[in-house]
Amino acid sequence: MDDTLKLADQYVFNFIYGSLPAIPIPDLVAGIAAIPKWSDYPSLLSSSSSSPLDTLTALARNVASSTFASNLTLNTLPADNILRQILSLFVITYAGALVMYFGMAYPSYLFVFDKNYKKHPRYLKNQVKLEIQMSMKALPSISFMTVPFLLGQVRGWSQLYTHIHSRDDIAPATFNPPTSTIQQSIAAAVVSATGANATAAAASAAKTAARAANFGPLAPLVKPFLDGWGYVAVSIVLFLIFTDFGGYWSHRLLHHPLVYKRLHKPHHKFIVPTPFASNAFHPLDGFFQSTHYHIFVFLVPMQKNIYVLLFALSNLLSVLIHDGEYWTTGSMFNSSAHHAVHHLYFNYNYGGYWTFWDRIGGSYRKPDDSMFNPTQKMDKSVWKKQARDTDTYDDNGKPTAASDQTFKVGAH
Repeated sequence: MDDTLKLADQYVFNFIYGSLPAIPIPDLVAGIAAIPKWSDYPSLLSSSSSSPLDTLTALARNVASSTFASNLTLNTLPADNILRQILSLFVITYAGALVMYFGMAYPSYLFVFDKNYKKHPRYLKNQVKLEIQMSMKALPSISFMTVPFLLGQVRGWSQLYTHIHSRDDIAPATFNPPTSTIQQSIAAAVVSATGANATAAAASAAKTAARAANFGPLAPLVKPFLDGWGYVAVSIVLFLIFTDFGGYWSHRLLHHPLVYKRLHKPHHKFIVPTPFASNAFHPLDGFFQSTHYHIFVFLVPMQKNIYVLLFALSNLLSVLIHDGEYWTTGSMFNSSAHHAVHHLYFNYNYGGYWTFWDRIGGSYRKPDDSMFNPTQKMDKSVWKKQARDTDTYDDNGKPTAASDQTFKVGAH
């Protein structure tokens, strides 16, 4: 996000902010806006002759009295000002959300979603319009609530790093000695671009070796995964595990009776969803189901471009599981068929990528074989049965005595 913000500042925001009127910023806002970046604190503390506590206390007094940010106006906010970053990140986040939503959902609706589903008795009148309207109401709020996480990334509070061949927490702007011809070519380009030198590279390699030594006799096996592409692979696996776990439990919590009717029920009005339902949530619902993606990079180091790619793919997955194209009969992945079961029967298949946590949590339900039969999946008698079954669930999406009992958790 920091690179995106820099480009946006250079080509868009510098002009926009400079064109704004010279409106003085209220003292309190100016004081908050002038809080130094996280990366500035070490230099502030080291350059002061006072104790760290006294330095921080004095800084807090300056911010509180707004003397630190005197004479700031709306059109003179510097690019690294926290208030400007908050405003800019909101615009970027909202614009990005719109691009991803329509850029993914619209092609899926055009080319993948079977329009015959519009004849299903539980398909709502003007449903696509309703899904888009709900999404448009939710995305601004979700974007605003996401800004603090992105602000933390931009101001150096997260563990995102830049260089594949050297995690920034080991040796910033350097890389470990490469081991292959391709890596050597890439490494040479990195040296040229960053000014890294042999001494820095050696220091980085030494730190990696020292970390590997902590694993004793396993060090030779562990070392390749502590840095470079080896660590990238590890971080991807950890990301998938963490977000799948977080996605399952956040989704399941949203089905708790105390929460469901207030937050998650609006999404479940779309019993036969289209790809446009992928963002049709109550704002707090949509935000809550995305927080684990943002929290991860504050806990575990991850290469920032890999993170952006995985986050985009997670949004694509949200579209795919609502497209009604039942492409696999397998029970490992949480496919669109599994998610269709979730929309029809409410209390099953909460998972994100896999069905693992549903099996552990006793909420797995295998899609009916008719879903994979081209004739049966569009059969009106099957649809009528689905509609009857759906009607037997209460306002909290919980089964009643009249609910369909032919599917039992774990029966398949």
